[in-house]
Amino acid sequence: MSDSLKQIATKGVLWSSIERFSVQGIQFVIMIIMARLLTPEDYGLVGMLAIFLAVSQSLIDSGFSQALIRKQNRTEVDNSTVFYFNIAVGLALYLLFYISAPWVADFY
Repeated sequence: MSDSLKQIATKGVLWSSIERFSVQGIQFVIMIIMARLLTPEDYGLVGMLAIFLAVSQSLIDSGFSQALIRKQNRTEVDNSTVFYFNIAVGLALYLLFYISAPWVADFY
């Protein structure tokens, strides 16, 4: 198992590219299906609300998962800390969006 750094980096880039393109492809297909099922007004509303989903997703990710992957000697405490942090941030964002939903609805 004496892979060179170049081979390891190439494999990492390949798998990362496959993951990224597959996610983008699936999202594209879902958006096409939604465009066919929804009226233009409803589709536009979904597009406007997508910004809230994008911001919340980036806050939930927050880099801890990537840091955990890159950490050499991670323990079970590290794993559970990232897990519970992601759950706590997700719940906090859910409550924030739930409480602010009337104002967002009035805005749109």
